[in-house]
Amino acid sequence: MNAALTPTQVSFILLPGFALTSFSLAVEALSVANWLDDQTLYQYTICSPEAVNVGDVITSSNQVPVNVTTTLDQCLNSDIVFVCAYRDAARYDNAELNRALKMIQRNKGKIAALSSGAFILARAGFLEGKSCTTVPEYRTTFSELFPSIPLQENLFTVTGDLLTSAGGTATLDMMLYLIGLDHGKEFIHRVAQQFMQDRVRSSEEMQSTHRQLSLRIKSPCLGAAVELMEKHIAEPYSISTLASRIGTTPRNLEIVFRKYEDTTPGRYYLRLRLQQAKKMLEETHLSIANIAQATGFNSQSHFGKCFREQFGKRPSELRQS
Repeated sequence: MNAALTPTQVSFILLPGFALTSFSLAVEALSVANWLDDQTLYQYTICSPEAVNVGDVITSSNQVPVNVTTTLDQCLNSDIVFVCAYRDAARYDNAELNRALKMIQRNKGKIAALSSGAFILARAGFLEGKSCTTVPEYRTTFSELFPSIPLQENLFTVTGDLLTSAGGTATLDMMLYLIGLDHGKEFIHRVAQQFMQDRVRSSEEMQSTHRQLSLRIKSPCLGAAVELMEKHIAEPYSISTLASRIGTTPRNLEIVFRKYEDTTPGRYYLRLRLQQAKKMLEETHLSIANIAQATGFNSQSHFGKCFREQFGKRPSELRQS
């Protein structure tokens, strides 16, 4: 058992039609963290601007009722607040909730939006000059309502003390990030291990998630950039497009990659693509031309040149060996 810690105070603000999966995963992640450390690392309460009394019911999008355990004003000094929304979030507007969120921000609490919670933060003015992530099915609606707020493709977005996620199992990725900030990378790997079957991810995908979380803990910008690089191997983004998709600038990306990876974004991206090509050469019978195309090279000769510079062998030599 570790030395006693002051528990992190967490509040879940449920809005009618919230996503039960996101809420449940968030609660379960905190519960697993408490169990693994054999003490209460996180204490959580449940409230809602729609609840009049403790014990009132808020119904999720799939009609599962959840009872609130405290009032909204008791959440104002929480260390982390999760805004849980989904159905009808695009038109939900509650002045009491907006005031509470602004008070939480003034009190230096983190605010995390699950599923469609980004709509709530945007309407309350929290996302001006920032980018965010929302549940995929409402991306078009969000862009229509808030055209000046860029949407990221990432599983979740971190902008200072504001976080937004794509909902569903992406909630667990966000939770691992938050727990990792508090208790380190080794601990979140133990937490993640408890969800391996539930997440239905391969060992390789789990390793990739752990790597991305480690990078995000170093720098949210770095982790977000690498996540998109790994998603766009066959048709690589330009560095300027990559920067815009994660809400930053090419210059800032350059600074972040040099600081944490001792390289440029372009070189890092090229190395990822070449590593994927090497894996395909070793594990498949695809032609070298097909592999070059699958890893974003328009020319087989250019692919061969870059590959040799990286690995000291031509693609054909690697395959023969």
